[in-house]
Amino acid sequence: MKPRGLVVRAALEQDLPFLRKMLYEAANRPGAPWPAFEVSMEEARNRRFWSGWMRVGDIGVVAEDDAVPVGAAWIRRFAGEELSAIDDPEVPVLAIAVERDYRGCGVGGLLMDALIEHARASGISAISLTTGLFNDAAVRLYRSRQRVGSRADHARFPALGGRTADLACAVAGTTR
Repeated sequence: MKPRGLVVRAALEQDLPFLRKMLYEAANRPGAPWPAFEVSMEEARNRRFWSGWMRVGDIGVVAEDDAVPVGAAWIRRFAGEELSAIDDPEVPVLAIAVERDYRGCGVGGLLMDALIEHARASGISAISLTTGLFNDAAVRLYRSRQRVGSRADHARFPALGGRTADLACAVAGTTR
């Protein structure tokens, strides 16, 4: 589908239902059986991205086509039990997804660019980008942002077994 009136705006507290929908799309592998929506959202790996939205430090953007949400990207820092083995408590982690009909139209790039600008304005110097290696579109999107490169420390996590691409995006001219 070709976007008609695409705009990207800051995410709001009332965007939570759409953010959860986008997280469901991002968190589940295409071609594999997906758990029920609520079951997926309650998994610890997913719940941490939406529970308590918008808490201090949350930054997000929503893409809309003629006022209808078609994609979202947001970052959040994790602490304590929310931290996964590859998280750095000082670096917010990205969640991003685009509605199927809008994929391949540049929406993901617009979301990333807008989110990076919001992050930079908030003093954030890096964003953690993690995806399954099966997700070619996400890996291409992340690598298309010239500030993105593989994290040097991803090899410390052999449990990933080559299934995850762990990348960092420098947003203030620094590299991680």
